[in-house]
Amino acid sequence: MAGDDRSGLFQPLPGAAFLRASLAGAECRPALVLLEGGAGTGKTTLAARWARAAADWDARTLRHTPAVGSTAPPDLTAVEAPALLVVEDVHRAPDGTVPWLRAWLREARPGFVTVVSYRPAELPHPACPLGLDPELPPALRIRRERLGPWERDRTRALALEVLGPERSSERLADRLHLLAGGNPQTVRDLLDVLAETTDTAAALQDEEVEPPVRLSQHITARMASLGEDATALVRAAAVLGGGSRERDLRRVAGLGRSAGGAGLVQGLRSGLLEERAPDRYGFMIPLAASAVLTLLPGPVRCSLHRRAADVLTRGGEVSWVAVAHHERLGGREGAWLRAAERAADDPNALADPGAAVSLLRSLLGRPDLPARAAGRLALGLTRNALLTLPSAGTVDVLGQILVLSQLADEVRGEIRLERGLVLNSQLCRSEGKAETERAVSELRSRPDLRVRALAALANPLSAVYGLDANLHWWERARATAEASGDPTDLLAARAVRGTIAVACGERRRVPGRPGRLPDPDGELDSRRNEYLTRALSNAACCAVFNGDLRQAAVLLRRSATPWAAASAPFITQCDRGTELLLRLERGEWSGLGRESRGLLSGVGTRVDARLVLLHLGLAQGEWEDCVTLQPGLEDMPRVFSQFPYEVSAAGIRIRMAVARQNTAQAVATADRIWHRLRAKGVWVWAGHAAPWAVEAWLLAGGEDTARAAVAEFASGLRTHHSRTAGAALLRCRALLAEHAGEHPEARGLFGRAALVHGRTGAPYRRALDLEAAGRCGLVARPPEADADADADAGVGVGGPAEGPLRDLEEALRVFESLGASWDALRARGSLRELAPPGRSRVLAGDAADARGRGRPAYGGALSPREQEVAALAAGGLTNREIAGALHLSPRTVEQHVYRIMRKTHAVSRRHLPTSRADP
Repeated sequence: MAGDDRSGLFQPLPGAAFLRASLAGAECRPALVLLEGGAGTGKTTLAARWARAAADWDARTLRHTPAVGSTAPPDLTAVEAPALLVVEDVHRAPDGTVPWLRAWLREARPGFVTVVSYRPAELPHPACPLGLDPELPPALRIRRERLGPWERDRTRALALEVLGPERSSERLADRLHLLAGGNPQTVRDLLDVLAETTDTAAALQDEEVEPPVRLSQHITARMASLGEDATALVRAAAVLGGGSRERDLRRVAGLGRSAGGAGLVQGLRSGLLEERAPDRYGFMIPLAASAVLTLLPGPVRCSLHRRAADVLTRGGEVSWVAVAHHERLGGREGAWLRAAERAADDPNALADPGAAVSLLRSLLGRPDLPARAAGRLALGLTRNALLTLPSAGTVDVLGQILVLSQLADEVRGEIRLERGLVLNSQLCRSEGKAETERAVSELRSRPDLRVRALAALANPLSAVYGLDANLHWWERARATAEASGDPTDLLAARAVRGTIAVACGERRRVPGRPGRLPDPDGELDSRRNEYLTRALSNAACCAVFNGDLRQAAVLLRRSATPWAAASAPFITQCDRGTELLLRLERGEWSGLGRESRGLLSGVGTRVDARLVLLHLGLAQGEWEDCVTLQPGLEDMPRVFSQFPYEVSAAGIRIRMAVARQNTAQAVATADRIWHRLRAKGVWVWAGHAAPWAVEAWLLAGGEDTARAAVAEFASGLRTHHSRTAGAALLRCRALLAEHAGEHPEARGLFGRAALVHGRTGAPYRRALDLEAAGRCGLVARPPEADADADADAGVGVGGPAEGPLRDLEEALRVFESLGASWDALRARGSLRELAPPGRSRVLAGDAADARGRGRPAYGGALSPREQEVAALAAGGLTNREIAGALHLSPRTVEQHVYRIMRKTHAVSRRHLPTSRADP
């Protein structure tokens, strides 16, 4: 397999220091580089990168591939040093190549570096590509460079590059990495297939993923070179899968100790198998097992599966899921069903959830379905699914089981409950709540499960129920727990009440607040740990949205326990998403966008990552990305199934519509989200949309609507409190005052909001309020203020404009430090429009601020104003929108864009420079 590594150019160049030192001049000692790696590991790509680097260092480069085309070696006598010679695929070279190489290296001249690439498994002596004892001279410097599988992170990076953030995820990339064994060529071939697939996740979840053509051809060629015993061992490894013991491989292959041991050694030397652990052997590329199995005739394959089933039942601890798999593929129906019955009672049946799902699927396809076994196995699967990271396939199989008439109500209710919880919390599908409600009525004899269901329905983060309904479900959970008297049930009821209190910002003391809950502990039972961890995780999320960032950080630390990492990876992923939001609020934006894109399709992180990218896209002027990530108005409740996320996304949508001067869209979004806030009744979350909704209504002439909404907002905060909501209410009142021309009052209210956000530790929100305070202050200064300031002894400080100027300049500084380029350009535009001439320290060196003193010549470089226009145009803004942001006329913007594209030779607006620092 060729190793064309598309991502190689962005990786560090291995051996670069050695090569550069060896090619520094004609007097350098000759060098030999042995480039070793299996099929598809990227030897050709690395050799090509070395050749390009050598050319950059003014060295001559030569390439000889004796296995392809002409076998005549190059004439090196006339080549001047320094020079790099690459001889590729020595393992496939004709007989005369190695003697020629040996002779050349014995006489190699100074300043020459020879690179020899090869696959060790395909050589007579794997460690000796030049044969035994090549008699290399002492002066020759020798380096061995081994290429192996990629690290997991590199597979993830390439999957993200090829599939994009919407279709890639860490889970999919990990599955891809596992199937390919990290082999670069196989990873790329699978990605080529996935790129043309609609459902990428489902494509890799099938029991048998079809191996790529290149891999199948390579496996076929390698199998043809094996002896009979080695072939039997490799076939046995393909049937057993994973890492198997030598004894099991020999028994499935039907070989004795001596013949089996020799066959295994040959299989290892062929490069098909590898030793994964002491006495554990498997394929270097796990997907190669499928390629081997497709080569087998049906009777041979069935016979091997029967032997595998017999071998696995001989050991002390039997994996009955695996036995059932082999019995089914071996055609022994009765034995298969008996193994499935045993698997249902096997506590280790879910060690491989994918295998358990495959077994359930196979059982459901039978007319004589053993419902009892299917029900028990499904119960285990549902209990496992909620805390792990299930696929949509798991949920679909559980849905098929629910329709079985043979299931007892208790079993059906528990399966329905867990399926509903997975649908709602992990897959963000609204039908999960309906499933959970149905489960409550089916679990009358199981108070522990009823409490679990009722506590889930009481969770305030969901938009399906209003706050009154959440409290109703909590009352039922509390009553059920008190009737049962079970301490864990009582803890669950208290914990969800505490989450409601944190979400609403209740001022009164409520039992179950996170501060009063014990920490999850590995010594506690799993059910108690789950309730505690989930309560801390949900409370941390609510604390971020309410502006209590310190509390959120503490709760995330308490939630991150060894038990959660080992037993509840879904909750751990949720906390990872909450951490993204916390970093956004704290202004820790460095690398945040890149990390969020990597988590955009992850279970438990996709909603957080999407919301973070929307915020960053708006602030940084990447509006085309915003449009791509922003759902339609009707789709928002589905995409952002947890209500505070929906409110925050609505706020972004309104801001963007106002900036684009799309008043109708801004008002429609404001009206809709306000209606949903009223229905939910958790007014502290209104802070993420209320100021922008008020701005939209005022822009459309709906002052009465805006004032009524602000009054309703204030009323909702009388018994509840949130720092973010409190600052937002101040901003709403400031907007009303500014609209009424009461600029001094507006400045004071904006300033108070900035103080709240400053104490909270939310720099971006504080900067937005400072910008507005500065704007109102400069508009409110008396007409004679500029003249008085000019007469102030030549000192450029003091006067009515000084405070507002400081506010605007501080806002601009924060925006620029965060990389919020759109906000920075807007703040700079306000300074240019409103600041007294010569008084702004920020604009002092800006040629665009030199009013009446001529325009400096920038030649082919962009002027500061052109850089601003270019950044906004590259982000997707129209000329009219840029004009509004920079206080220019659309005609002026059009002229700027024309000049910018001529200077930069950009083929489209998308390719224009995106920041003031760009050339």
